[in-house]
Formats: sequence, C-alpha cells, structure tokens
Amino acid sequence: MSTLRASNRYAKALLDLARERQALDVIKSNCDSLLSVLKESRDFRVFLKSPVIKPEQKLKTLESVFAAHLDPLMNLFLALLVKHGREAHLEDVLEKYTSLYLAEKKVVRARVASASALSPEHVNQLLALLKSPEASDVLLEQVVDENLIGGFVLRVDDKQVDASVSSALSKLEREFDNNLYIADF
Repeated sequence: MSTLRASNRYAKALLDLARERQALDVIKSNCDSLLSVLKESRDFRVFLKSPVIKPEQKLKTLESVFAAHLDPLMNLFLALLVKHGREAHLEDVLEKYTSLYLAEKKVVRARVASASALSPEHVNQLLALLKSPEASDVLLEQVVDENLIGGFVLRVDDKQVDASVSSALSKLEREFDNNLYIADF
C-alpha cells in the first residue's frame, strides 16, 4: 500500500472514530498541537522516522511526552501507528485528518499571497467573496511574498487566481518575445 493511500486510510479511520465518539473538535485540536511540534522540532521528526529506535521505545516516549496533553483516542491512535510502523507518516496523517475535518465542517481553505500585508478591509472583502451557501466558514492563510511586487495570488482548493504584478510582467515579456510583427534587427 502506498504511503499516501495509507495516510488517507488512517486519517479517515481517525475521523470516523472521532465522529462516533463526538470528539471531532478535540481530535482536530490534538492534530494541530502535534503538527506544530512536528514542524518546529527536527529532532522529533528524526525520532519518528528512525529505524534504529524500537517501536516499544517510541511508544514509551510518545506516552511520556504526550499522554497528559492529548485525548485518550489520540493516544490510542498514536500507539496504533507505532504498532503498524506508520509513525514516520504521522505528519501526512494529521494533515489529511485536518483536510477531512474541514470538509466535514464545510470550511473552505484559502491561501492568499500578497506583496504586503492585506488591510483588514481587504481581508473582509476577500472573505465575503469566498463565502458560499455550501461553506459554513473560510479559513484564510495570509502570506507576504515580496517577489510578487504588487497584487496577489489566491489559491482555493485546486483553483488559483494570479493577479500579481510579477505574473503580469512575465506574461508581457513572453508576448514581446513571441511578437512576430517586430523586426528582429
């Protein structure tokens, strides 16, 4: 089984269990906490992926560090991942759970990159445009990318709107390069 398919199956199983136990929000919070630790700690990522450390030792370490801070269901889930040798894919599983959770709650994920921070008015306008009858809420990630020069790049799911100055300049440059009417002296 491929890593991606396995991560999807584990995440779906966790979502189903969390829904059954009415713990969707708690497990989402636990996922956020664990993802934060994974992103901040290179040592933790190396620990999980290490083939030298025995599964029993990984399990004991995870329990001693996280047991008091996580929901019992999440602790059992971590133990299951370790038992099946999937702890190295924890980050993928947690990110997939987050995606499934947001879909379940009908939350739209969007990412906007702009040359400078957006004003609160622009953020509110963008949120109003992104809200739809099918979406209960919009989760907007804002990124400042000075390479854009001006404008913005908006990504929602698999759709992207590129209204950046750098993109417009690149397009203009390509048009000049392909212009057959300009003599090439």
